[in-house]
Amino acid sequence: MKFCHRFYEYLYIDDNEGGLYLCPWMEPGNSSIGSLMFKSIDEAYNSDHANYLRSTMDDQSFSRCRREACPHLQNCDLEDITSEEYEYRKKARYYPTTINMAYDFVCNQSCETCRKTVFVPPANYAEQMKTIQSELAPFLDSAVRITASGHGDPFASKYMMEVLENLRPSSPELSILLETNGVFLDEAHWERIKHLGSINLSIVVTTNSFDEFTYSHISRGGNFQKVMRNLSYMSELRKSGAVKELVHSFVIQDRNFREIPAFIKRSFSEFAFDSVVLKPVYQWGTMDEDVYWFKDVLNPCHPYHAEYLEIIQDPALKDPRVYKFAGGTLHPARPFPGN
Repeated sequence: MKFCHRFYEYLYIDDNEGGLYLCPWMEPGNSSIGSLMFKSIDEAYNSDHANYLRSTMDDQSFSRCRREACPHLQNCDLEDITSEEYEYRKKARYYPTTINMAYDFVCNQSCETCRKTVFVPPANYAEQMKTIQSELAPFLDSAVRITASGHGDPFASKYMMEVLENLRPSSPELSILLETNGVFLDEAHWERIKHLGSINLSIVVTTNSFDEFTYSHISRGGNFQKVMRNLSYMSELRKSGAVKELVHSFVIQDRNFREIPAFIKRSFSEFAFDSVVLKPVYQWGTMDEDVYWFKDVLNPCHPYHAEYLEIIQDPALKDPRVYKFAGGTLHPARPFPGN
């Protein structure tokens, strides 16, 4: 049987109202298990609805999972176990040990794939952050893995920086993964969290292009010169062992897909990246459908699709350090909206 540990170990905090999910790659709609504004983590994690969502794995249908967005379903790499072991690993009560802190939307950029404008916090945002962080605190102390921050940038947010600055892991086995666009991961910001270098710290940097013109269009509000300086600084942190893993993330879209081979080669030859992750652009409800259609070169109806298929045959993509988030899958054929 295929087994996904996320149903039993993972907690995704999706927004500034404390929306809770068992995984960020579940189908939109009725996949939330609650909100920290109304429920405790323990109540939500062991609710009837949470257990119903877990049961969608029992018949191996994974019917509430968004296959197009889940790298494990697309790469067919879920753990394969016996039915006896499956029953043994299903516990009566569950406790999240992997915490994905994606609730903070503060970011210095407004990338088109993520948002239409720069995020402006509502009047009660500071209060919301305080409530969420208060609820999370005891779980962070016992977590085995912490991730920040899927919807914003931890180095651009005073709220997330405060969490990281005050985090004092009790276990050397704790893993922390920080996702950033790289503009603010400089010496001054590192100084505030350098104590995290004593544990298993990974950094994922999404720049999407080494071409300044392309970068300026994809990473709206970014700073190409600062990013390039900071990539060199991050490489030094990796070489010194302060950062245990350095990952370069590339969101494939119409403006940059031709750069994929060169991006891979430069990430490894000039910088100390351990791996490159190639991610298709996804529709998370933040783009107009026509904008998404033009960006999605994995769509067989896209005018650049044939060229994309040629590009991904480049030998650079065969490097074992390159992880294809979508495996070899393509997106469903979708004609231009309105046609």
